[in-house]
Amino acid sequence: MNTESTTPAGPEAGRPRVRTYDVVALNVPIAYNGFGDHDRNGALYVLAADAEELRAVASSWPVPFPDYTREPERVPAPHPKARPLVLRVRRGERLRVRLANELSRPVGITLQGVRYDARTTDGAAVGANPDSSVPPGRTREYEWLCEHEGVFHFGDMADPRGEGSQSHGLVGAVVVEAPEATWTDPVTGAPLATGLEADVHLPDRSFREYVVFMMEYPSNDNPVAPPEHGGHGGDGDHGHGGHMAAAGSDTLDDLTPPNNAMLPVNLRIEPMAWRMYLYHKMLADGVLDPVRDAQTGEELHHSSWMFGDPATPVFRGYSGDPAVIRLVHGGMRDTHVFHTHLHQWRLDPADENSPIVDSVSISPQEGMTLDLIGGLGSAQNAVGDSIWHCHMYVHFHMGMWGMFRIFDTLQDGSGRYPDGTSVTALAPLPHRAAPPAPTPERPGFPAFLAQTATFPQKNPRPPRTPHQPAGMGREPTALEAGAFCPDPQPGEAFTKVGPPGAPVRRFHLVAATGTLYYHGDPKKPHGTTWHDHRGMFYALAEEIEEAGGLEAFQRQLARGERTLEPLVIRARKGEVLEMTLTNALPSGKQEASAFDYELPFQPECGLHTHLVKYDPLVSDGSAIGWNYISATTTADQGEDAFGRYNSWTYRWYVDHEFGTVLFHDHLLANYRQRHGLFGALIAEPEDATWFSPDDRGTPLRRGTRAVVERADGTAYREAVLAVGDFVPMVRHATAGAVADGAMADSHDGGHDGGHDGGHDGGPINPPPHPGAPDDQGVMGVNYRCEPLSERGGDPADWFASDVHGDPGTPLLRAYPGEDVRLHVLQGSHDLQHSFTVSGTRWRQWAGRPDTAWRDQQTFGISNVAELRLDRRTGPGDHLWAFGATNDLWLGCWGLLRLHDRPQRDLPALPGALLGQDPLPSRRASRRYTVRARSRVISYSDRRTDPYGLVYTVDGAPDDAGPLVLRCRAGEWVEVTLINELDGPPPASPLDPAVMNEEDPGARTVSGRVSLHPTLLRYDVRHHDGAHVGRNEDGTVKPGGARTYRWYADEPGVVLLRDQADVVSHMRRGLVGALVVEAADATPYDPATGRERWSGEQAVVRRPHAEPVRELVLVAQDGLRLYHDGDLTQPVTDLFSDSPDDAGQKAYNYRTAALHPLAPALSDPEPPTPLLRCRPGDQVALHLAIGASRMRNQCFTVHGQVWDASETGRGTYVSTIGALATGSTRTIRFRAQYPGDYAYRTGNLHWGVSEGWWGLIRVSETP
Repeated sequence: MNTESTTPAGPEAGRPRVRTYDVVALNVPIAYNGFGDHDRNGALYVLAADAEELRAVASSWPVPFPDYTREPERVPAPHPKARPLVLRVRRGERLRVRLANELSRPVGITLQGVRYDARTTDGAAVGANPDSSVPPGRTREYEWLCEHEGVFHFGDMADPRGEGSQSHGLVGAVVVEAPEATWTDPVTGAPLATGLEADVHLPDRSFREYVVFMMEYPSNDNPVAPPEHGGHGGDGDHGHGGHMAAAGSDTLDDLTPPNNAMLPVNLRIEPMAWRMYLYHKMLADGVLDPVRDAQTGEELHHSSWMFGDPATPVFRGYSGDPAVIRLVHGGMRDTHVFHTHLHQWRLDPADENSPIVDSVSISPQEGMTLDLIGGLGSAQNAVGDSIWHCHMYVHFHMGMWGMFRIFDTLQDGSGRYPDGTSVTALAPLPHRAAPPAPTPERPGFPAFLAQTATFPQKNPRPPRTPHQPAGMGREPTALEAGAFCPDPQPGEAFTKVGPPGAPVRRFHLVAATGTLYYHGDPKKPHGTTWHDHRGMFYALAEEIEEAGGLEAFQRQLARGERTLEPLVIRARKGEVLEMTLTNALPSGKQEASAFDYELPFQPECGLHTHLVKYDPLVSDGSAIGWNYISATTTADQGEDAFGRYNSWTYRWYVDHEFGTVLFHDHLLANYRQRHGLFGALIAEPEDATWFSPDDRGTPLRRGTRAVVERADGTAYREAVLAVGDFVPMVRHATAGAVADGAMADSHDGGHDGGHDGGHDGGPINPPPHPGAPDDQGVMGVNYRCEPLSERGGDPADWFASDVHGDPGTPLLRAYPGEDVRLHVLQGSHDLQHSFTVSGTRWRQWAGRPDTAWRDQQTFGISNVAELRLDRRTGPGDHLWAFGATNDLWLGCWGLLRLHDRPQRDLPALPGALLGQDPLPSRRASRRYTVRARSRVISYSDRRTDPYGLVYTVDGAPDDAGPLVLRCRAGEWVEVTLINELDGPPPASPLDPAVMNEEDPGARTVSGRVSLHPTLLRYDVRHHDGAHVGRNEDGTVKPGGARTYRWYADEPGVVLLRDQADVVSHMRRGLVGALVVEAADATPYDPATGRERWSGEQAVVRRPHAEPVRELVLVAQDGLRLYHDGDLTQPVTDLFSDSPDDAGQKAYNYRTAALHPLAPALSDPEPPTPLLRCRPGDQVALHLAIGASRMRNQCFTVHGQVWDASETGRGTYVSTIGALATGSTRTIRFRAQYPGDYAYRTGNLHWGVSEGWWGLIRVSETP
């Protein structure tokens, strides 16, 4: 193996330097931790130099595999080289890989982020290309020119199945470094061949580099599951805190698939279930103090004081070290949400003005570079352990986490951790001063905690500092006091959080419980409520005092006399916040319910924040690694702890105008956050002042809505919308009066009741047993929902206020012309959501007019966004919604009402346009007549939808695909829609169900239709293609017609969809797209050469510009197809356990489902659209996500790269992810080499198998 780059000589002289790696693909059993979780059929790419060592692992693997609970000493430890392979190369070099295949089937390497000749270098069998994978026992050479810096996924696309080789570990990444970079081992400082960690050196600086692979669902061949230990966190189901008693078995073979599922990082996991097993074993062995060390499970999941360090990565460095995370999604299905405590980065590393974030959604086969602002320890140079993890709590719980360990003293290999393990040496970075050596008086982290605790035990509680309130916290030890920062203020001890003299803003929060009514009013007779009588929330201490105390506050909630939204507070950039939290959660045993497992006592509660600066040792609100447990107590933690820590002060510094900042409990987040225990800080500009939106003279302490005024006299309205899912809820018929106290607990259905969808007063959509990880509960926005199932009637009227009244969800009000800003966040729990607003839009990045217009934003838990609405948005009722079918069905929608006349209770802001039309005058119009019809849709030779509904356009060929129209920028588009349906189409009992739906066959399907656009400008009152709020009915009855008028001002792709039945119509085919071309562009039919303004493909020509070959792809999911149209022969779902995956998938009414016995992309004429072009042609792919499911999608094209920002100044990628209902994107690249190039989803589990792939054929004669 030669990892040094070489300069070509002879005939190749002058070509880029070549860096060569010899790689072997071989079967290696993979141990994911020391508890016996393993994949006996693991497969890895490894350097040839390491192959013999790993072959020895396979030959010595124990058979039968030992039971960890009986023979822990026989369980193999994870091998340090059984990891995803990382290859490094410099930008501008050619990467050459000689791949030897020792597996029993063909293997290839398909690399993202590079352009290549698919006929020789694709690593797969695609279309008409020769198969470029490697047969068993053979070797093949691949070579790629690496033109762009970043991290790029590679995997085995010779096996594209969801359960194929990549799920067993056959993945890796190429990191393309700067042209002058070198890299060394962080421990020894020696040159490094490969590795997940490296020190990277440039002429003027060095940085720590950490590669993180997020993966999911490999096989787990452990013969045992963690044994149960009662009902408080034994958690054998790996869910969000359930217990093994509900699973009923200790054997993985007897458990349902989610119970033995694994979610590794870098092929390692550290699940809570096994740590709880260790906890109970240590209790039984007398190692732990049953009072001091009592835990329910989750609160100490990440503790090294209790369990030692995890099997997952602990990335080490010195405070202030520059650091870069290379994040790779090596999994097959889920879009994960990667979050780091303490640290932040720019969303696009190539754009120094892109948003600052600390969590990001990442989809399969994506790669991202996270350049940590301020390096390790962030800008405040903190020390301590800082966790990073997938924020989806089920994943977090199942072991998808690791840590940064940030030292403040030199580590030369002689030190030891509190559990006695050696501290491996760590070479300081060049260009940086070495940290001081440890001394007895200042030993550094974590040694200065040594006088407070002994291993194993619960994390020690933090010390008080001189300015803490009297009685708060214990006195510090001498070592702790010696490690204090100068003059520590309340909420900081070892790290100075803000600059001296920064203004301080103080809040006193209370964590409490109470009944939260999400839907309905308990005071109204003969109605229904959806409520969580175990709701949890943060409230201001002052509002509880004003209510007469906590019990009075709770009574008011239970009676419906007080409504509550998630706590939202505000602060200015440059301010310090002193956040005092008091724990008022009920002490004692917490009974089990249909959703929740039993808690023997109430664990600690914390206040963990995102984005702002803090001291991680005392203000993280967690118990991470060797840190303290920085949390508040109840009486269950003992009299002394309750007296000193029932309240605790956290200190945050707002160093940037972040916009939305999420905070939440981190000790029992899996249990509490879905009940509502989260809130938000809005970081405002330095000169901002905020008031009540109803009275601009009333200052605002808390509230989801505000008017914010600036020193220059400008002002804006802002509103916070916080979505939550997995919310435990029951349905109850109201009698009009509610007794003192909460709704009776009997309505939660116990452990086994309520699997009736809540229609008889039971729990709504409960899990199979308390604490199970299955999709469950309900969704809400700001603790409210407006479920469509409760509205009834014709689906076309579900959103109409003149039929059902205004929804109970937040009604946002403003005037046209005002600056309106929506702060949207996801506070819980596990699902992805797609936020849209009809009839308006916003720039992709707030305050950046050079970025693309968007009217859809994808969210996963902890994702936040500031959406500054287009000020040219006109009056009327605009539907805001989390737009996947399940979100809408469960009530995650509401109204943005823009008034065109002054309202007495809504003072107008500067810039308001009252009585004015913000739309341009109607000039040139492009007119279409579109018909909605019933038609059997043939998705492939054998798969059809007999219940299909389609749009057709007059005067155009009757294409097999969906409606695709075109216009020029600056044109008005007039579409006359004619409804040719005979009446309401029939329901089908075999349709994929929505959540909490018992019988799809009993579903009402509307006979009305509509055509609703995204992104365009129009009068939402008349041309929205929907019946929303107080707007006129924009749907079309059978036999009727209606004309819509839309203004297309900027080029791009627009999703067109039906809004008359959001559950059934789009899924049956009423979906399409409009492409807005440049103002001087003309589209032509690729086959005839004639001008054509409809159809999925076009050659677009402009004066003095190259022609562009254009393909529009409309992605569909949730379909119910039938074999040969036989209604008794539905196509079986490949994965039926999750509603997110129910139904079939297609592009443009066509699906290229793989044959189970020949799963390859080798069909040269797949049913999906085939784009033909020549080498050198410009290509534009317009994506419109017309899908209805919540599962996020991603999209990639083999052998191509493009600018992710669509501006020409961003990071280059080969995959875009987090695509959800309503997403639209345009991908532009230049075809280079002849051959067939696959476009496809990266969701191998089960997107590719279900047909989400097609071909771009590049040839001299297209």
